[in-house]
Parts: sequence; structure tokens; C-alpha cells
Amino acid sequence: MKNFFAFCLLLTTTILQAQERCGFGLSEKTRASNPVWLRQKAEFEYQLRQDIAKSEGANLRIADKILKIPVVIHVIHNNPVNIIGGTNNANITDEQINSQIVVLNEDYRRKTGTKGFNTNAVGADMEIEFVLATIDPKGIASTGITRTFYDKVSWNLLDETQKSQIGNLIHWDYEKYLNIWVVAGDKSTIGTSGFPYDSKLIGLGATALDITNQNIFDGVIIDYRYFGTCCAVSGTTYNLGRTTTHEIGHYLGLLHPTGDEFCGTDYCDDTPQIEKLNDGTSCPILTSTCNGVKRTNMIENYMDYSPDRCMNTFTNDQKKRVRSALSLSIKRQRLLINSELALGIEPVNANNKSLQISPNPIVQNNNAILSIQFNGVRDLSISIYSMIGILMNEENYVAQKSNVFALNTDKLRSGQYVVKVKFGDEIATEKIIVVK
Repeated sequence: MKNFFAFCLLLTTTILQAQERCGFGLSEKTRASNPVWLRQKAEFEYQLRQDIAKSEGANLRIADKILKIPVVIHVIHNNPVNIIGGTNNANITDEQINSQIVVLNEDYRRKTGTKGFNTNAVGADMEIEFVLATIDPKGIASTGITRTFYDKVSWNLLDETQKSQIGNLIHWDYEKYLNIWVVAGDKSTIGTSGFPYDSKLIGLGATALDITNQNIFDGVIIDYRYFGTCCAVSGTTYNLGRTTTHEIGHYLGLLHPTGDEFCGTDYCDDTPQIEKLNDGTSCPILTSTCNGVKRTNMIENYMDYSPDRCMNTFTNDQKKRVRSALSLSIKRQRLLINSELALGIEPVNANNKSLQISPNPIVQNNNAILSIQFNGVRDLSISIYSMIGILMNEENYVAQKSNVFALNTDKLRSGQYVVKVKFGDEIATEKIIVVK
């Protein structure tokens, strides 16, 4: 794997390439002076590295399964009479929104016969699909599209990831929906996104760090002129919906191929180490010389800055990284667990079990995720017992719905234990194995 110690340099090195396409790199630089955030980020990268190494080839916790992510599109506009569509109107049409959903599914599924297909030897089908939500947070049927008037001409997308006036204006539950806001940007950047390391990570236990801003903003923001493939799209370089593909890549845990520094790292072996991103307007053959080795840039990678027409590739290592990030971030895990509800699908548990624990065995101090499903709202207790009935740990929660919870096994020795979950009048038990 690319040199992990390069990560330390990533935290302090000045971003060298232009950032007009994506606000993520600028956001990284802005927060680099925050020691709490730096610690969280370093822990995130360390855990990803460990998790990928343990399940080389695929993340076995959620591999071999097509993941469906419910999406809500929040159209923010300053059209007082709510006219939809037309030139220079941020209140974009449903047709433009649907065109973006089509592109996402072509790109993340490497769909044959579309612009999202490639024949790259390391190209991957990410096995992720995006679906407009059919149920809103109140349980009411929905198109997965909201429209909100706000008397503001343009938005600074980078500021929104820090201050999130947009998130306060409107958002749906971040643990049930991928929120995408479509706005009139101020042209400082055309897209930006949240990232999984803002969430508490499984395994950090009581010392877990949490960026409180994540509760206000977690999702993707796109300038309406670069969203989808039709209608109000006015860009000529970024006009095929790949800005949203790129930003969702960050939301799922991917970095720019440079790691936002000269010859930096994105921690994916099959993306070449490069000097800078392709921030031009064409698709040339570019080369980089890093550490004395000359390589051809993968300008076709969705996480580069290449024009939309150049892009068609996610790699196998990028898929591994995303799958691992989805396993390690409690917030992203909850999104996947809750996705059936947001899409109007009745939750389905393997073997119809109300309690599932993953991974099991639990290896090397890594905590596990409990998926607990039941009807309604109930008080909940999670207890761990030794095989001779000694209570080892207990946690209690008030007024909970079906969700995922972290099971803290930090203080347990190697051996077998019984997890007992009581929700209302019901009890479910499962045996776990801890290996240290």
C-alpha cells in the first residue's frame, strides 16, 4: 500500500492544484489546524488500513451485495413565484434531477453500453445504486425531491460545509438518507461534500471524537449548472453529471488521487501516484514522476479533476476503501441499515432474526455492529455475559427505534460471550467470539 507515513505530510502540505471543481480539498486545508479533527482523520486512515488488510480482496462484512442508497434532492432557489425550469433558474426540473440519478447508477455500476463503462484492468463495479426516496421522514409518500425558496442569490459551497446554513434550512435524517442540495453557487467551487471520518468510528470506544458539525451538514452540495446532463446544465467541461459522482465518492470515503498534495497518496495501490490533478479542459495523456518513478496519470478516474467526458473509472482498491469506510463509520452503517425504510421496502433480516452481530468473531480489539430490528419505539438494553452468566457490560438506551449500535468489547478477554438485547418485552440473544 502507498506509504502510510505520507499521510502525515498530507495534513500540513499546501494544496498545489486548482480547486475550482471540488471544495473538499479546500475544506481539508481549512480544518488542518484543528488538532481534534486531525486525530480523528488519522484514526480513520489507520482503521481503514487495518480493516482492508484483514479482508484483502473485499470487505467481507458487506461485500457480495448491491447496496442501495436512498437519496433526497433538496432544490434551493430564489424564485419567489416557484417557476420550475428555464435558463438561469436554480429551481431545476425533475427531468434534470432524474438525469443525474441515471448517471450515478451508470458510473457506480460500471454499466455496459453507457458512458460509465470501462475496460480498464483495474476498473470496478462499485455495486452501489442510488434511488430517490419514496418515503419521507414522517412516513409519507415522497418523490425524493424537495423545493425550498430562500432569498439568496448565490451560495459559497465551501462555507456551507463549515457553517451549513443549508443544513439548517432543510435536511432529512442523515442516518436514513443521502442529502444532496442543488443550489446556485458563487462560482468559487461547483461541488463539495461531507466525509465519513466526521462520524464516530467503531473501535474508538469512550475516547471517540465527533465533529459536531456533522449533525448539521452531512451530504453533497452541487451547483445546479453542473447537476445532471440536461436542461439548466450550462457547463461545457463538467456537463455530464460527473461532479456529483466525484463528490459522492468523497462522501463514501474516497480521496483525490493526489491526496491533495504533490505526489501524495489516496491509499489505493491501483491508482497511480501523480504530481497533480488534471484540471484542464481536455483529456491528454499525462505523466508524473514521483519518487523517481514515471507513471501515466489515470485521468479517467472519477476522483480526478478531468472533464466529465474523460471519466469512466473507479478501481478495485477504491471499492475496497469504500466498503471498509461503510463498515467503520457508524453513521454510514445506519444509513445502509435504514435504507429499506427510506425506500419504502419492508426491512429484511437474514433468517428473520431481530438481532445480528457483525463481524463475528471480533478480532484484535475491533468492536462489532449490532443490527437490532423491532416495531415501534422502545427502551433498549444491551448486555454482555460470560459463558457462566457473569455480567461483563451493560448499556441502556431510552425510546429507540430499529437501528445499529456499537458493541464495546475493549475490556473483554479472548473467549466466548453471550450478548443479550432486551427491547420492550422482547429479548434476543446471540453468542460472540472475541479473539485478542
